[in-house]
Amino acid sequence: MTLAEWNEKKAKEFGEKKQKPLQKISNNFIDNTINKNNINAIKTVFYLATVLDKFNFDLRLDRLKIDLNDMLKYTEMTRQEIRNNLKMMQETSITFINEKEEWEKYIVLIPQINISYGSNFITIDLYSKIAKLIVEVKNNYTYIDTRVLMSLKSKHSIRILPLLEKIKGYDAHVGKRKKMSLNALNDFFGTKYKRIADIERRVLKPAQKELDNSPTLTFIYQVHMESFGRGRPKATSVTIDLVIRPEYYLSSRKIFIEYLRQSFVGKNILETIDKHTHKRITIYISKKGRLYDRISGESFDAKRANEIWTSLYELAKDGKLGVLEE
Repeated sequence: MTLAEWNEKKAKEFGEKKQKPLQKISNNFIDNTINKNNINAIKTVFYLATVLDKFNFDLRLDRLKIDLNDMLKYTEMTRQEIRNNLKMMQETSITFINEKEEWEKYIVLIPQINISYGSNFITIDLYSKIAKLIVEVKNNYTYIDTRVLMSLKSKHSIRILPLLEKIKGYDAHVGKRKKMSLNALNDFFGTKYKRIADIERRVLKPAQKELDNSPTLTFIYQVHMESFGRGRPKATSVTIDLVIRPEYYLSSRKIFIEYLRQSFVGKNILETIDKHTHKRITIYISKKGRLYDRISGESFDAKRANEIWTSLYELAKDGKLGVLEE
């Protein structure tokens, strides 16, 4: 149990803390990373998560060798930004609390960094407890295309993406929107603004502008005003509405294929080009998403089905498939 989790538990017992909108789809480590650090911090964490498949979780401490050129390409950061963020993580610690045995343990995120001048490699030491938290961070954002995430510059843009994804998952009869008060907005974005106008100017507008220029989910919002006796009306809340653009479905193959399955299962029939014969084939899709040749009735195995979905994805990227025209 981390210190933040301990505090949250005690706060709930005494009814002193409100539930945050992001609580169910995030964790204390990601909140701390986004709230207290810049966008490069989360990029660094994401990259570390990609190389942790080589990590030996059975050991208390393990050493990772990082190819600096590979990290530069992945994160779109500079060498100096990478070094600064690794040093920042070295100065950050997480507290683990054992409630039953009544003890606390402070663990530094990165206890040791070795940088050799003239070399393209950096070696870092990492504790198993910390490595598991870093992997958990990335797992909470698996639905976001990494290429899109690395291109974002604002921490608020990344902050709002999980909320938009959550809104997208609402039932069909539920409006794709979220209404939030000033306190809820401050809690969500980790800010302390006293007016909604400040949140609109410094958070919502920059995030909206950046997401509008990225192949991802975006949003529009409406500020609600109320009159309290004399004087000008006061902004009391904001409603965030989800906007899904066709480009979103092309932001990653995984998202697009999920969209295709949902779109075509209802129609049952789709047409595509056979990769092997180069002839047009008509495919029937069962309610469970299984693919069948409509003429022969033959079902496609997982490998063949994946080839079909992939070919549809490529056709859509090239603008040769009308599936996105809704």
